[in-house]
Amino acid sequence: MFAGWGLRMRIIAGKWRSRRLEYPPESITRPMPDRVKESVFNMLGCHYGCPGELPPIQVADVFSGGGSLGLEALSRGAVGCVFFEKERRALDVLSRNLDALQIGEEALVVSGDGWRKVLAWVQSDTRPMGLMFLDPPYVNSEDPSANGHVWQFLGRLTACMSEAPMVVLHHEATIRYDEVMIEPWTLLDSRKIGSNAVTFFHVVS
Repeated sequence: MFAGWGLRMRIIAGKWRSRRLEYPPESITRPMPDRVKESVFNMLGCHYGCPGELPPIQVADVFSGGGSLGLEALSRGAVGCVFFEKERRALDVLSRNLDALQIGEEALVVSGDGWRKVLAWVQSDTRPMGLMFLDPPYVNSEDPSANGHVWQFLGRLTACMSEAPMVVLHHEATIRYDEVMIEPWTLLDSRKIGSNAVTFFHVVS
């Protein structure tokens, strides 16, 4: 930790490979470790049939913190990313990361609560969103039942979108999302990496 700065992380692959990123202190947000992020993007590359890259899709980074996931996606080929974050200090860090990488119109920052702001955004924007990273506070993802934050959000998401994106949820390894499925969502993949876990949801058209 550097005085006045957050944790240091990096972009793993793509046009900004090895560039260092600032990340807010863990007291504000919970950063996804680089080894977990690398596993997520390896899985995505296999899914899309372009190892190490992403196709030219629109991405959302929800509860983005310093923007590590969205920036990795842009580095690997995504054409745009909307970052959703409400914590002011995290937004300041995200802004510095965007400036350091000289990112322009391909990035948009939306300030406010991710659960609500995303739903408002997808109803007002006409661009198709292909991929959504969902990295809420662990307390919001510890209930995998139909009444939990995640399933309630996914239900509202499909209700206001004609074509739902793939959703990558970051949560604690002790929580399982493969025991309850709510249509039209299906589980594409789920992995545990140490104390972290990622679950991939999608809608079969």
